Amino acid sequence: MVTHHSTIRASQFKVTLVGTGALGSAIAKGLTAKGYKFLSLINRTRSDAESLAKELNIQHVSDSVEHIPEETNLLLLAVNDSAITPVSQRVASLRLGFKNLAAVHFSGALTDEALKPLAEKQVITLSLHPFQTFTRTSHQNISECFKCYFGLQATELEGIEIGKKLAHDLGGKVMMVPKEAKTLYHIAGAMVSNYLVTLTSLATEVFAGLGLKPSEAFSVFEPIMQSTLHNMRQASDLREALSGPIERGDAATVQRHLRELSEQLPHIVPVYVALAIETVRVAIHKGSIAQNEAAEILDALETFAKREASA
Repeated sequence: MVTHHSTIRASQFKVTLVGTGALGSAIAKGLTAKGYKFLSLINRTRSDAESLAKELNIQHVSDSVEHIPEETNLLLLAVNDSAITPVSQRVASLRLGFKNLAAVHFSGALTDEALKPLAEKQVITLSLHPFQTFTRTSHQNISECFKCYFGLQATELEGIEIGKKLAHDLGGKVMMVPKEAKTLYHIAGAMVSNYLVTLTSLATEVFAGLGLKPSEAFSVFEPIMQSTLHNMRQASDLREALSGPIERGDAATVQRHLRELSEQLPHIVPVYVALAIETVRVAIHKGSIAQNEAAEILDALETFAKREASA
């Protein structure tokens, strides 16, 4: 019988964490604070594991998965995507109590299929991904960093309940992700997080023409970025938050932008054109521009893109 996640106790778990990078360290800190008992920390760079173990008063560290304690019943794999299956293969070759073991990986792109070598040993497997960004310095307040959604994908009901328990104890909410939609889930995450950094970085290049350093430029950008997020949060449809020249049907300003970028920062032109085309679609959906205004802007973008390509 499957145990509901609300009746699972943190004290039931005897945890080994493989991977003490930014995400793994944050997870260890968050779960330790909720009463989870960590038996071991394993990391290729042993000194990183030792540092975290000292902070959390965990007695056993190693640089090899061959040293996973036999009594482990919850295995957390916070390793690079390319390492998940190889690590699970190595673990599957050990003498462990597989029928009493649950294994979790935290990849946003991969499903529980990455843990197939362990599933074949009757291990409960699941993928649990915090829809959040992590760097070594980004999350000093662990109680805040997991106030996000966790993408959960598991084949077995036991895996789903364990995933819900972990996400809840870390302070998050669960979003069930169908196995076949995992890549789409990850694409969306990359777009709203990774590409936001890229887009802002390009904007700092544009502002360099005003003589501003990147840090100075971001100080100017941040208020308008925060306001945009606020407007999207308040709107019934986030596309209603769109503003700017395309939203107003101002083809002349768009053309002026393109000419300036072509002269000053030509490598940004393809990005601007691609985003502008999609912004026209958003404006049409919002109903803020007429079809003839949209056509005028799209014609200008297409003409400019062709001219740049043939230059």
